[in-house]
Amino acid sequence: MRAQTINRISLIALAALVAVYTLVIGDTVSAAAGPAWLGVALILIGTNVVRLRSGIRPSTTGMVVGIACGLLAGARITGVVSEVTPTLALATVVIPVLFARIVLRARR
Repeated sequence: MRAQTINRISLIALAALVAVYTLVIGDTVSAAAGPAWLGVALILIGTNVVRLRSGIRPSTTGMVVGIACGLLAGARITGVVSEVTPTLALATVVIPVLFARIVLRARR
């Protein structure tokens, strides 16, 4: 399996997390939102660290989304954000993806 395919699958899984967790389960009923987003951040950043150590170029999109998820997790855990709404969850994923695609790829 190619690294690009793994990256796409992880971003699709993240989109599924956003849809299922925030729309179906709802953040208000669970205090586990912070740790859930932290887990997503660690997975995305961790896989890119492994890619880098293996000699494969890390995914810019995966790293940027991982960092954004980590920031959201930190804000949720510390209480800065009291609830992860569907809009906030979607923005946490979409804005970094657009940033990575438009700004960072334009530099190449």
